[in-house]
Amino acid sequence: MATIHQIGPFRLDAETGIVFRNAEPLALGQRAVALLRVLVERAGAPVSKAALMDAGWSGLAVEESNLTAQIAALRRVFGEEPGGERWIETLPRRGYRFVGPMIAIRNPPHEEATELKPALLIPDGPSLAVLPFVNMSGDPEQEYFSDGITEDIITDLSKVSTLNVLSRHTTFTFKGKAVRIGQLAQRLKIRYVVEGSVRKAGGRVRITAQLIDASKDSQVWGERYDRELKDIFALQDEIAQAIVAALKIRLLPAEKTAIESRSTQDPKAYQLYLLGRHYLTQQGARSLEIAVRFCRQALEIDPDYARAWAVVALCQAFLHFGGSEESGLSAAEKALALDATLAEAHAARARALAALGCNDEALAAHEESLRLEPDSFEVRVNFGLTCLYLGRYEDAIEHCERAAQLLEADHWALLIAADCYRLLGRHDELGAASRRALERAEREIALHPDNARALSLGAIALAHLGEKERAEEWAARALTIEPDDMRDYHNIACAFAQMGEPDRALDLLETCLPKAHLLAWIKREPELMPLHGHPRYQALIAREEARLAATTSEQASEAG
Repeated sequence: MATIHQIGPFRLDAETGIVFRNAEPLALGQRAVALLRVLVERAGAPVSKAALMDAGWSGLAVEESNLTAQIAALRRVFGEEPGGERWIETLPRRGYRFVGPMIAIRNPPHEEATELKPALLIPDGPSLAVLPFVNMSGDPEQEYFSDGITEDIITDLSKVSTLNVLSRHTTFTFKGKAVRIGQLAQRLKIRYVVEGSVRKAGGRVRITAQLIDASKDSQVWGERYDRELKDIFALQDEIAQAIVAALKIRLLPAEKTAIESRSTQDPKAYQLYLLGRHYLTQQGARSLEIAVRFCRQALEIDPDYARAWAVVALCQAFLHFGGSEESGLSAAEKALALDATLAEAHAARARALAALGCNDEALAAHEESLRLEPDSFEVRVNFGLTCLYLGRYEDAIEHCERAAQLLEADHWALLIAADCYRLLGRHDELGAASRRALERAEREIALHPDNARALSLGAIALAHLGEKERAEEWAARALTIEPDDMRDYHNIACAFAQMGEPDRALDLLETCLPKAHLLAWIKREPELMPLHGHPRYQALIAREEARLAATTSEQASEAG
């Protein structure tokens, strides 16, 4: 006989996989039920994310966000009871735990058992990837717009609980590549693929989109839309809902509302935000400054544009030189006051708090960002960096290795992981991570020879690998290309410190420290540990601490 799990007014039949509320069966998908069964069978005990992923998606390569979506669906069901949304507890970095009221009833009476028929078992929704829409405008500078449209369609479809949607970072690894849909589907273990194109000219936009069933190599749905640019938001809603309808999925009212919800209603502000977002992904100092300028322009049009505030905050978190750490905190908190669900704003706030030494608050903000968007590169790499500086090396490795999976072009996250391997004495893994970072940096430099950040970070990888001559060459090139980017000074100082060149490292630190808000990071930077006993280093730190104390005192006097 099967076990019946009585959960308040809810009842889970473990044999048939049906959840009832009182006598009414609920339309829950198989994966949500599978997760619930594992959680209630271990009620009160932690269940790892790996165990839950195995229960719901055994043998499939899906993003962690799918687990988050299914847990959210269960919480919505339980939320019909007072306090029910808290019955499934999130355990940061570990998994989940069921803490609700539960009684396990074995060998139920025959009459009750026969009542539980599997006729209403709801199959889970399909798995789907949205490939980057092709820019057909004939202008490479319009690439930001087609990328932004793609990202927003991914975001909209991810709000449908019965859909398993691959993350933006996964699908964008195929940008600009000729791919065979069947092979792609097999590799990603998905059934459906969305692809399309965008042509923007003047005040009009044309979007062509199609949904392909890769298992049959056939088109399920396709449409071409010609609209005025001012109707772009309604058009995005229409495309997302057309895809859902073509998949014969019932869109819940709350999901429809979520899809139609926009952070701004102004098309001009939206385009400026997309430009800012485009430059954010390029990561160079100049690109980050340009991203801030575009988002500031968007905010002049719509001061309550939460996503634009979030990009400003992220840029300041990545730069943390061009402005104070406090200004990054202010932008992040402004974004969160407008929309508390923006994971990247939580991540930026966490970085700013960590720089200010508010470690407990920083970790809490990181945990919230991870809960909201576990498959975000920005969320993962920022969390990893903070863990590195707090000495939580295993956690830093977990986040940075995941970040490296999410963004195959990135080399920074791998270097953070490499630093942790070095500090843990895991030298084989240090070498492997450094080689992977170097390979990625080499690919980036081949495409963009003037990318000073790739050169300066690549110099660190070369230092780890003992290639001193080449590291020095890359360092010199980086400083020639970007003589005013203090992040590159910091990176190259790390490389020289690792190569046993303390004076050359200190020359760079003496240049960048007075010009940048770097002191908190420099003091905790593991790559610079070889300098800590050097008299010049100690004098430099003391000098900077005195300067900052005097500045703080002066500001306090002016405020008073």
